[in-house]
Amino acid sequence: MAKKKKKTVLSTVISMVIIAAVIWMKYQETTDANIREGKVRDKSVEITVPAEQSDTSLTNLLSVVQLSSTQFEVLKNCSLIDHRGNDGDSFHVKTAKGEEEVRLYFVDAPESAARTYGGGENNYERIAQQGAAMGGLDQKQTTQVGVEAKLFAKKLLKARPFTIVTKREKVYRSHRIYAYVIVEWEGEKRYLHELLVAHGLGRIHTKPMTMPDNTSGSRQRDRLKTIENYAKSKDYGAWGAH
Repeated sequence: MAKKKKKTVLSTVISMVIIAAVIWMKYQETTDANIREGKVRDKSVEITVPAEQSDTSLTNLLSVVQLSSTQFEVLKNCSLIDHRGNDGDSFHVKTAKGEEEVRLYFVDAPESAARTYGGGENNYERIAQQGAAMGGLDQKQTTQVGVEAKLFAKKLLKARPFTIVTKREKVYRSHRIYAYVIVEWEGEKRYLHELLVAHGLGRIHTKPMTMPDNTSGSRQRDRLKTIENYAKSKDYGAWGAH
């Protein structure tokens, strides 16, 4: 009888431990999701981004959108699909031809959260590389910039229909396609990758490409460096994070 009672107690304790572990995991998943979506802000990190109509000097550095090249496919009236995989530089979108997942040319927005994946892999090294490239930020600062980039992109893409310009090049080991995304900013059509750099919310990184107005990739990179230097001088985004 004593053995049976001991077994029952042990089984109860094990069950309680398992239940507690499951609850904790669910709590952590919810917390991580809220952090990635910007519902929970890390108040220890301060990030400044310019509001619309507040910096005409920055606006003057941005490209005038001209779709003169015939080498691209132009998808108009696109809309953002709510998806947990959306980030500052990669989005699930609905087009007239169906659903696509696009990745911006030229720009890499920081990860919005530090994560460990199945198999024990994590994104810590990538975050460290992003933080180093954007002023020597630590992990917490880098991921907070990633959250701001995600919120910034989401706000623009949700506000009104946008345009995707693409050659349908596949992102390495992925079904995503590289693209330029054109949104409305201050009443004008602007490239989202330039806006991210202008706000200090993305590093100049990943695949370059000739612009839709036939500007070469190297000249566009030079423009982005000018935009980035201006963002640095104003302490926008990552460049003023502390």
